[in-house]
Amino acid sequence: MKFSQTHRLKDIAALIECEYVGDDQFPVTGMNEIHVVTPGDIVFVDHPKYYDKALQSDATIVLINKKVAAPAGKALLISDDPFRDFNKLTQHFAPFNAFAKANTNPPIVGIGTIIQPNVFLGNDVVIGNNCVIHSNVSINDRCVVGDNVTIHSGTVLGADAFYYKRRPDGYDKLLSNGRVIIEDDVEVGSLCTIDRG
Repeated sequence: MKFSQTHRLKDIAALIECEYVGDDQFPVTGMNEIHVVTPGDIVFVDHPKYYDKALQSDATIVLINKKVAAPAGKALLISDDPFRDFNKLTQHFAPFNAFAKANTNPPIVGIGTIIQPNVFLGNDVVIGNNCVIHSNVSINDRCVVGDNVTIHSGTVLGADAFYYKRRPDGYDKLLSNGRVIIEDDVEVGSLCTIDRG
């Protein structure tokens, strides 16, 4: 997820009430999972097995549960529970908005696109030109569908990813803050699920 504006490291640290290593003004432009981070993103890591991978990733801000030396060009957010604090940031920057109460942009549907009955389009959805969206498809918040796309009945785009952390008293869910992007000239079969990151 990219933020709508650039934030400062010290402001992000204040949101999650943690220490940080780096310049107060260090730019933070988004947050993402380790496989798809880009410079400006926050990535979290809470297991020694993955420290090096996170510290050497393209992310320039690492939310970590150990005090380590910050690699050149990177900043650290030191937290006793990076998983919890990553969820706090998701709740702050991409909170769940029930469709009926949302103050977000309505879906944008391109020219020549056919939307069959019982299709759900969430907040900030964009669908390109000359698409066919068959009945009982759900396209959830912030999903983008390109031109000349067919999505068959019962498919769900943009549901939450399935990622949990085991705790002594149960499981915590990692909140999804990403989206799904379907590019041009794609056909998605019936009853498919493509989760957001």
